[in-house]
Amino acid sequence: MEKWTEMPATYVRVNLTAIASNVRAVLSRLGDSQLMAVVKGNAYGHGMVPVAECCIAAGAHWLGVSYVDEAVKLRAAGLTAPTLAFVPPTEAQCQAAVEHDVTVTITTETHLAWLREAASQTGKVATAQIFVDADLGRPSAGDNLVRLLQIAAGFPLLRITGVYTHFDSTDTSCVRSWLDIVKPGSELRAFAAVVKKLAQQHLGMEIVFHAAASSLFLTAPDSHLDLVRIGTLLYGQYPPGVPANKRNLDINPNTFELRSTIVAIDELLPGASVGYGREFVCRRPTRVATLPLGYAQGLSLLPASLARRQYSWWRCLGGKQRPLVVLIDGQEAPIIGRIGMDQCAVDVTDLPDIEVGQVVVVPTRRTVISPEVPRIYVKE
Repeated sequence: MEKWTEMPATYVRVNLTAIASNVRAVLSRLGDSQLMAVVKGNAYGHGMVPVAECCIAAGAHWLGVSYVDEAVKLRAAGLTAPTLAFVPPTEAQCQAAVEHDVTVTITTETHLAWLREAASQTGKVATAQIFVDADLGRPSAGDNLVRLLQIAAGFPLLRITGVYTHFDSTDTSCVRSWLDIVKPGSELRAFAAVVKKLAQQHLGMEIVFHAAASSLFLTAPDSHLDLVRIGTLLYGQYPPGVPANKRNLDINPNTFELRSTIVAIDELLPGASVGYGREFVCRRPTRVATLPLGYAQGLSLLPASLARRQYSWWRCLGGKQRPLVVLIDGQEAPIIGRIGMDQCAVDVTDLPDIEVGQVVVVPTRRTVISPEVPRIYVKE
């Protein structure tokens, strides 16, 4: 039985050793390609700065974030590794990016103008990479790629360091042609060669070209090119859509565990309700454990009573959906009633040895857990 003494009542346990091991597993397949460790979304809920430090120490070359604001936080923490912000910036963010040596994603001439102005005001070189959409409907340079290269060539304080694209899972059909029938990945490599030749012609310098995130990294080794952007795999999870025979990377899934603590146990009689809206009514004498964890911390609003009804109908159709449960000493116990802002209820009737103070593991989607929930970092 694990009880807490000095730990917060609710916290996330992050295993940095597992993350470092996953970084090394990816690096073992990269050859000459570099690794960009993607730490956006608070490092998929794990905590951006400690995880970024861990990834760089384990051998990652780049860091990837969604927004310039995230990159600035990395710089404030002392991280100097090249960092790319994926979402095109606002004018104000261009200023911050130049000041903090952050590489931004650009797709329009307006972005170039903003960067030129920021660079001229600070006297520092602005760095950017151009994004070309691969049928995801995202902001893209598209047919203006050459034009952007030409304009950038006239700005002494602006450096275009790369061009990149991104695919929907393992789908690369938008760049697939007869070349891929002869050799898978040939069309992507041919496109990369054309882009790099254009950059050399207009900018007079070498750039990087990258396309692969976790899915493509696993399924198409020829897509690794100069750089791969890896997020999901570093956190011990395979991306959806990857075939079973490609899920053969030696990754450690035990990077993240949301834990809470039983703060009270009450005995309720049949007919008593639990939570707002009386969405759960006890049908038997029920032992109810309270956890100091609710939707303010990111726990789902879906009440277990509703989940049970969905589960019942789904099972009739042959499905495997399950109600929300927690793990106590390795045993499952269902969450009951509507989840409140700062607490939830668990039915522990069938676990008679459960006591106040026991640690509970709460399976959850990692990225939705509030950054305000303390992260406890361990190495094991």
